Amino acid sequence: MMRRYERTKLDVLRENRFLRLCEISYRPMCHSSSLDGAEEIVSGKSRTWELVQRTGLQPSPGGPPSTTAPFTIDGAEICAFLRRSDGVFLVLVAQYRPPLDAVVWEFPAGLVNKGEDVQRAALRELKEETGYVATEENIINVTDAICYEPGLTDSCCKLVRVVVDGEREVNRSPVQELDDDEDIEVILLPVSSKKLDGDGGDDTPLQSLNKLLEEKKKRQPRIIVDARLYMFLDGLSLSKAMLL
Repeated sequence: MMRRYERTKLDVLRENRFLRLCEISYRPMCHSSSLDGAEEIVSGKSRTWELVQRTGLQPSPGGPPSTTAPFTIDGAEICAFLRRSDGVFLVLVAQYRPPLDAVVWEFPAGLVNKGEDVQRAALRELKEETGYVATEENIINVTDAICYEPGLTDSCCKLVRVVVDGEREVNRSPVQELDDDEDIEVILLPVSSKKLDGDGGDDTPLQSLNKLLEEKKKRQPRIIVDARLYMFLDGLSLSKAMLL
């Protein structure tokens, strides 16, 4: 059985425009038996951990260091399936990520604005980054809070799954609404195609991804796939393989 842990302190080491670097002090809470047989909880040795926070929606440090409130949702990840007469496609984006010095293939995503719910943020980001338009009626699932990289940051998101009607006039020739400093390429990954056998129609989503990557890397060799996207496609591909 895992121990219970208590966060005792949260210090800000540095804060910039979008991110702050913090140091947490925490300790394990251990069960111990006294001489009369009664069980009590004692504190273990204090430890420290560095973490990165977003400055947008995160409450400023200074309150109680231990948090019992729901996880703060910083972002919305959008898993958008585009339904057209020629098949079903997963709508992805590719953009340069300076920390990796590489182009990253990933789900459309963005930060949740203050006072905005996750569903509206997801639909807004989908339109801005890809040009595709969907409504709240097209949302088929919203996850609970999920974490990005818990060893590095306390930032959390929700994954919003949506079906986009590709036959709507507005989605036949989608137009992105990018900021001046944004440079995003839209990628349509086939997950169910009406192509004839032998023409790629039987590929798993992961095989389709690898084929697209192979072609793109001829012009842009430094491309990497986001882990969340890769594991999602691996799961779809495994499900398809097990049904064969």
